[in-house]
Amino acid sequence: MEMMLTETKTALSMKALRLALLSTLVLPTAAMAQQGGTDALEEIVVTADRAIVGTKTNAALTETPQAISVITDQEFRDRTAVDLQDVYRYSAGVAAATSIDSRGDFVTARGFDAAQYLDGLKRMPDFIYGARLETFTLERAEVMRGPSSVLYGAGGPGGILNGASKTPKFDTGGEVGIVVGTDKRKQIQGDVTGALSETVAGRLVAVVRDGESQFGTPDDRILVNPSLTWEITPDTDLTLIGLYQDDSQGSLAYHPLSKSLLAPNKTVKVAHNFYQGEKDFGGMDTKYTSGTAILTHKFTQDISFSSRTRYSHMDTDYKEVYGDLSDGGYAVYVSPFADAAQTLMRREFYVNREKSKVLNTDNNLAVVFMTGEIKHQMLFGIDYTWFKQSKDEGFSCSGWLFAPCHAGGSPPPINIYNPQYGADFSWGYTNFLDYKSTQLGFYVQDQISFGERIHMLLGARRDRSTSDRNDVRELKQNAWSYRGGLIGELFEGFSPYISYSESFLPVPGGDFFGNAFSPRTARQYEGGAKWEPMRGALFTAAYFDIEESNYVSADPNNIQNFIQGGSVGSKGVEFEATIRLPDDYEVAASYSYANPKVLTASSTLAAGTRIIDIPKQMASLWAAKTVEVGADWVVKAGAGVRYIGNRIDTTQTLLTPSETLVDAMVSATYGDWVASVNASNLFNTKYYASCGLSSPPDGFCVPAKDRTVLASLTRKF
Repeated sequence: MEMMLTETKTALSMKALRLALLSTLVLPTAAMAQQGGTDALEEIVVTADRAIVGTKTNAALTETPQAISVITDQEFRDRTAVDLQDVYRYSAGVAAATSIDSRGDFVTARGFDAAQYLDGLKRMPDFIYGARLETFTLERAEVMRGPSSVLYGAGGPGGILNGASKTPKFDTGGEVGIVVGTDKRKQIQGDVTGALSETVAGRLVAVVRDGESQFGTPDDRILVNPSLTWEITPDTDLTLIGLYQDDSQGSLAYHPLSKSLLAPNKTVKVAHNFYQGEKDFGGMDTKYTSGTAILTHKFTQDISFSSRTRYSHMDTDYKEVYGDLSDGGYAVYVSPFADAAQTLMRREFYVNREKSKVLNTDNNLAVVFMTGEIKHQMLFGIDYTWFKQSKDEGFSCSGWLFAPCHAGGSPPPINIYNPQYGADFSWGYTNFLDYKSTQLGFYVQDQISFGERIHMLLGARRDRSTSDRNDVRELKQNAWSYRGGLIGELFEGFSPYISYSESFLPVPGGDFFGNAFSPRTARQYEGGAKWEPMRGALFTAAYFDIEESNYVSADPNNIQNFIQGGSVGSKGVEFEATIRLPDDYEVAASYSYANPKVLTASSTLAAGTRIIDIPKQMASLWAAKTVEVGADWVVKAGAGVRYIGNRIDTTQTLLTPSETLVDAMVSATYGDWVASVNASNLFNTKYYASCGLSSPPDGFCVPAKDRTVLASLTRKF
């Protein structure tokens, strides 16, 4: 009955949001038509109509036969994007995690994990605990949906999330600001750039933050991001980017299912900000440093070389006290409560100390030539990734028997209605692992243009990957990946397309028992259309069909483990509209439907079942308007609504309900001063990111982020 009610509310919410989206897609077009005349069109400034992520050649979105979105830094600032996963909340088909998880940013696209890149290089391998990317260091973000291995090798089936770092400009400029807000946030941030000589420009981005999560755990950051650009010759540029980041953050919160989503009344429901961990013990401290070198050289007008290399080092210290249902074994379940009154929640601990090093480099040569009336832009490239990690783990014996554990026992239970922190318990490291992996890839791509209206994209790649655990070779594999697509402008601004793409994703590391993961492989068929009725407006519709093998899923019996096996697929449709009229108004609207499900069964996944924690339907609408008030003041106001569909749990019986959330912003500019107030989840909806049912009939819910309000004062120069 509860599931039926949930589905009914979902249908009503979706109907209302579809009507809003339809009106949004029609009204801006009509408004543009009313402007009329060539002069009005000439005032429109083209922004975010090209992307590097699709071809590595900064191609126009309307010439790339794959679904791509670009989000500017001003847009994700307006939408209160605190972490990387927040940046993509208004992008079609992209589902961002809504919980507070210091281990990383978890984003899926079309039902699959999306790989995170920075400046065209993978920021860090999957399945390691890592420092989250600071959005203030980005000038834009891109997403390419679907398998993308021909260019990226380590790209997953969901697609590529690529951030573009702020880099030096020769024109002097910048900003300094303060930000205060909910969860005791106090932040100082600065961004200064300018010429240091006739051929050298510098930039410095810095952030210092003191804050808390909604659970009272730390949310602190110190970040320094210097960069230099040297114009060695008129045809040769070298950019060096450094980064130091020191984070102190908390860990996830777990609420018993019977006291959260399935609570019979508000009296027994646990507070949304209840935290079961130890605030002086749980959390993640991370120190991340990296150095990036980007070199470009133009041999002739038609031949150019590009090289990108990054080395990074990260120290992670993660400690977590969590709720658990297992007792003394892998498949033995008990109540999450230690007392008959169900007020004392049983707890276990997990600790993880990691040291990770990553070196990756991507080098390519672009050659443009003509064969008759046909234009070719060939790209020949080689990339290499080297990853090494030492990992020390520890966990309580009462929660786990199938690996060495700490004999000191479990943390004492905690009262869910009146938590008292500061419990003393014994812990230590008992499991020691070393991982090393490499990937070497060679790729070739041809962007073919038949006149100005028809564009073809062809590509192939050869990869060689290895993976070692404790100096024992676990994996050595070679693979080919292919890509092809065709897009053509049938009439002014309207371009249908079709494409095929594959992915080959080696997975560094292994499961909870130290078993190495095998590479994941996937293929995608995609068809759609892109409509650019005028500069500043782009409408995209797409249908996709993805299938992946060697799928990695969460272990339903151990929250610290992942299991690999079986194949999964996802079919669906996406619609996205982006309209940008700078100094006037902007609109972003999207709707997506995907049905990711198991195609071939594994040890824990049955064929035909729905993939857990992935919403089938999502929709969003954002609109903002800029108005000049008098001669000196400029006011901007915006608001958005996001619909997140329901998610299924591992038992395929419990639905985490759908939610509709509202965001808003307002800013006032006077000269070089900007004051703004930005809010996400404006009405402070208390909902859950995911819930899971176990046996006996209880489990845990992970609470989602509550309201975030940030007030900032910025001085630009």
